Amino acid sequence: MAKKKKRRLRKSVRRAIYVMIAIIFAIISFNVVKNALFSHAEEKQEQKETKKEEQPVETNNKEDEEKGTKYKECMQQPYKMETLDQEFNDLMESYEGKSLGLFFTDVNNNYSYNLNPYVGYYSGCVTKIFGTIYLLEKARAGEIDLNQKLQYLPQDKRPFSDLMDQHNFYEELPITTLISYYMEVSDNTAFFIIIREFGAQAINDYMLEKHGITLHFTNDHPFEAYYTAELGNESLKILYEDLKVDDEYSAIVKKAMDNDSENGLNFDNLRFLHKYGEYDIYHNDIGIYDSDNPYLVTILTHYAYDDYIGKISSINKSFYEIYQKNLEEKEKYCRGIN
Repeated sequence: MAKKKKRRLRKSVRRAIYVMIAIIFAIISFNVVKNALFSHAEEKQEQKETKKEEQPVETNNKEDEEKGTKYKECMQQPYKMETLDQEFNDLMESYEGKSLGLFFTDVNNNYSYNLNPYVGYYSGCVTKIFGTIYLLEKARAGEIDLNQKLQYLPQDKRPFSDLMDQHNFYEELPITTLISYYMEVSDNTAFFIIIREFGAQAINDYMLEKHGITLHFTNDHPFEAYYTAELGNESLKILYEDLKVDDEYSAIVKKAMDNDSENGLNFDNLRFLHKYGEYDIYHNDIGIYDSDNPYLVTILTHYAYDDYIGKISSINKSFYEIYQKNLEEKEKYCRGIN
């Protein structure tokens, strides 16, 4: 009887232990589920709040993109500040009576100012630009191979030919090298090799037919006795368009024109692609400010026996200051567009 009681007691204890274990397990499971549900609820709440916070950012990004697009579109349109005409006219008037032919063209903003645009000056070597235009355009049309080599003959030799003087007669040089020589240091011999090979009249005919420009080149004299600031501006407009083509030929010409040889257009830290020409009292410098906002500048002078570099640089700097002021006003205007 005592044994049976003991067995029943043991069974009761075991049941009690099992029940306690079950209760403890249930409590633990409940807490785990509760925590999981609470955590999930918190996570959902955080996601909602994050979405709320992100929504205005997306809107702001869209607004910024729209403003950026409008700004770029605005900057691509021509612009003239109210005082531009007056400032350029005052500047040009200050140069009257100083034997100058001037032409300034802002390419992107489509405005030009000039002084004595049709007064004649002796061109000197600035007309070599027409030879370069002819060669570039003919090469791109597949009619000339600029890698073709031309022979240097004794009859080609001319004074003021520092680079060709380093070569021997009957040596052959690529046309690209000759272009570099006469565009960089105005090497006369290099240019006359080109004239002998292709003919001055061929350049005259091409410029008239293709660009409506009348030249008076001869094989003995491929220059202009009556060269104007307007003609200088026209040559730069054509060359600028030709140099917009991204190829090896544009790179060669740009590299040759970016030089310090008699370069009066450069000032401070600004550099200009240029071509100068000089003869007797005439010293001329024409060129391109090759930037995102390019301009063309032609300066013809009687300053060959004067401080022509300093005076030309001063004129170009005055042009640049007004041009830059207009550009800054344009940027303010375009940023203010909603």
